[in-house]
Amino acid sequence: MKDKQSNIQELAGFLERKRTSNSKIVLAGGCFDIFHIGHLDYLEAARKLGDVLIVGVNSDESIARIKARPPVFQAKARTAVLAALTVVDYVFVFGEDTLSEQLVRLRPHIFAKGSDYRDRWFPEMEAAREIGCEIRIAGEAKISSSSQLRQLLAPERRKQ
Repeated sequence: MKDKQSNIQELAGFLERKRTSNSKIVLAGGCFDIFHIGHLDYLEAARKLGDVLIVGVNSDESIARIKARPPVFQAKARTAVLAALTVVDYVFVFGEDTLSEQLVRLRPHIFAKGSDYRDRWFPEMEAAREIGCEIRIAGEAKISSSSQLRQLLAPERRKQ
């Protein structure tokens, strides 16, 4: 694969070949709507967990469902930002609300979740356990969020 931005079918085949070379594959995911230092911290920490970092990005429709609002930036822009990062090896967009299906399809060695999920249940846990994937928390304590930035930047919030 030449391009960092891929689809799930290409990635599945590519990762199958990577597994034979004993590369440790890490899967991380999220909306990454307004990219900030917390995202970078999470991805840098996730990358240190293995040899290949794959990042799943929620589609625009998925964000609208789970956040009850449209994303600020479209998936194409969000994946371009992530693909530009040296710590990210491959990026794909997924339309479901969770990465459970992609976990089963890609079968990474490690599934990295951000520090805001420490000591919390999350929907991908069952799929990760089903395939024998290690779950790891990546990054320092959450210091910022896209939702916080969105609130600060929203014109209706500044007027109050």
